[in-house]
Amino acid sequence: KRIIMASRSLHGFGRVQRAEMMRSVLLVAVSCCVLRDAAAFSPAAPVAVGANLRANIARSMRIRSAMRPALSMAGEQPTQVIDFGKVGFAEADNQMRSLVFQPEGGEIEPESRCRVNWDIKLEQALNDHINVEYTASYAYHALFSYFDRDTVGLAGHAKFFAGQSVEERGHAEEFMRYQNIRGGKVVLKPLAVPDMQFASVDGASDALYAFELALTLEKFVYKKLVDLHALGTDCEDPEFCHEIEKYLSEQVRAIKDMASYVAQVKRLGTGHGVWDLDKTLGDRVEAV
Repeated sequence: KRIIMASRSLHGFGRVQRAEMMRSVLLVAVSCCVLRDAAAFSPAAPVAVGANLRANIARSMRIRSAMRPALSMAGEQPTQVIDFGKVGFAEADNQMRSLVFQPEGGEIEPESRCRVNWDIKLEQALNDHINVEYTASYAYHALFSYFDRDTVGLAGHAKFFAGQSVEERGHAEEFMRYQNIRGGKVVLKPLAVPDMQFASVDGASDALYAFELALTLEKFVYKKLVDLHALGTDCEDPEFCHEIEKYLSEQVRAIKDMASYVAQVKRLGTGHGVWDLDKTLGDRVEAV
């Protein structure tokens, strides 16, 4: 009976594991029978058989311990091994049985070999600015989403702001590469969720609202770049200042472009003027 019950309890294990477990169970069962019979004929027999029995039980416990699921649940012993074959899959549909991730133990990330004169204050400030660039990209993506609605229907504006989002995200990636070049470590931070107030404006002034918001974003990014340049000067890092100056020049032109769009929307007014500007924006994006 116990052997049958044990075989049923092994359903969740692989074929090799089940064979090992059944072998251990049979050894234990045979040892018990031998112990019972030997006790009737020899006073010394139970001692020798008992030793074998204890050895078999210990071996069985070691096998069972090795077969425990590698992904621990709450309250169990912590482990880094993840066996994807035992995580929420039915036996018949388990296609992840052979995928097991186990990180190499004892490995410590070495210190950067290319770090030269990279002040910790600049490293932290650059990580903050990466977050600024990603936040600007996030805000532009929200503007794209608004103008792409069927109730707004300004596809040119949507394309324009989608392009701006990609550009700002590209800047963030460039700063991440520069952080690695200097031997620093990139630390990403939570993004500020843009709170668009289109509900408080009518459909004719949403284009003006969007470009005024974009102008504010570009000025904010420019101010942060200026702060980075000043910090680089204080830390006596001319190479870093040279790198930031490339973006300062580009940012000044971006501010001019956004300011011009604000002026154009105000001059064109509502109705057909906004529609014509939308077509122009779409053509410019496609030309690029």
